[in-house]
Amino acid sequence: MEIRLPWGDSSLALQVPDSWRLSFPAPAPSPGPPEGEAPDERQRVMVALRRPIGSPRLAEIRPRRGKVLLIVDDNTRPTPARRFLDLLLDELDGAGKPARDVLLIPALGIHTPMAQQEMEAKVGAANLARVAWENHDAFRKEANRYFGETRRGTPVWLNRHIEDAGLVVLVGMVEPHLWAGFGGGLKNILPGVAHAETIAAHHGIIAEPPYLFNRVGMDPGANSFREDLEEVGAMVGVPIFCLNVVLDHAGAILAAFAGDPVACHRAAAAFNRGLSGRLMGHRVDGVITASHPMDINFKQSMKCVGNALPALKPHGVVMGFLRAERGIDDVKVPENAKPLWLVRRLLRLLGPSRVMSLLERVRPGLSVEEKFLAYYTMQLMRQHDLFLYVPTLDAQSVRRLGFFRHTAEPQEVIALAARRLRRNAEVAVFPEGGATFPVLRDS
Repeated sequence: MEIRLPWGDSSLALQVPDSWRLSFPAPAPSPGPPEGEAPDERQRVMVALRRPIGSPRLAEIRPRRGKVLLIVDDNTRPTPARRFLDLLLDELDGAGKPARDVLLIPALGIHTPMAQQEMEAKVGAANLARVAWENHDAFRKEANRYFGETRRGTPVWLNRHIEDAGLVVLVGMVEPHLWAGFGGGLKNILPGVAHAETIAAHHGIIAEPPYLFNRVGMDPGANSFREDLEEVGAMVGVPIFCLNVVLDHAGAILAAFAGDPVACHRAAAAFNRGLSGRLMGHRVDGVITASHPMDINFKQSMKCVGNALPALKPHGVVMGFLRAERGIDDVKVPENAKPLWLVRRLLRLLGPSRVMSLLERVRPGLSVEEKFLAYYTMQLMRQHDLFLYVPTLDAQSVRRLGFFRHTAEPQEVIALAARRLRRNAEVAVFPEGGATFPVLRDS
């Protein structure tokens, strides 16, 4: 049987065993956007601002004295703030909060600070010229303030400007996310403007029982990772207003949601679940997934693997086809890696609870992001067999990454998987795996 996967301007043709029971999961039901038939994306944003969810309009919020702290997600997210931020600034101005009283901070977390040119590209040069702005600093304690601990015990150190703000406004997007289930909402505060110590403690949730290292598309109310970060909303003691958008695969704004940072996030997540979710009745033996439309580099293309994992039974097989146009790009890889078969055997003997302690012994000194991405890949290789076709990776990069079998030709991926799977295996296909994820009917 032949199937075709999107591949740039063309497609990959693959022959799969006729004995496999293939399924192409269909879109999950969607509640539809709150603004109904708004004709264009700017109108969608404007309607969202004027019909907030779970919150008064900005003009009706009575903040304490202080600046408006505007936190916009950084350039690692494709939120097209440049195309609509003027609408938000005008709405604030009409509410008696002029742009001269706005301080803009990108939600960097522990990412690289943004330059003037990058900020102009993100929010628009004309918009940036209207406000003061500065980068968040996650590494200097004195640039942050202590707000207490979450119920889990995460010490909450946040950007010092929150302490003195009269109103905090969050701008971002909602899309499937590896650990938070969905991006957006209060994630702009934690980890967006949190201290590195806070981010590290918060990320430790994925290494705690029940060791859910992959939470893509997870119900926000059942996700301890998101519950922990959402506690900051009540801890900061400042009114918070949120504006989140949902994009299509071409980057156009399909829907906008504004208001209370939890309530509007829930509505956006439900919409995104219908847009990107693919309905399945049960887990399967294997998945075939392509990176489209996340084809820029290896890190982005790997989203198709993470997104597909909820569809798999334990020790299920991943057949991944990653375009990764820029190859390894800025991903830091270890200098060397042990043989895949040896590491997998060790990890399976150790079990999920001891993966983090092993990582901390063999690779001390990793940054927060490096540590938890390494933990993720170790849990991934412990749990599943990965066969990937990534034509832009060289042999040395593959060897140093060390967590998957790489093939020189796409058809080899199918051949390797066929040796691991039973003859009548159930296999789900995700042609646009970079932007879609499985939704189990019982989840």
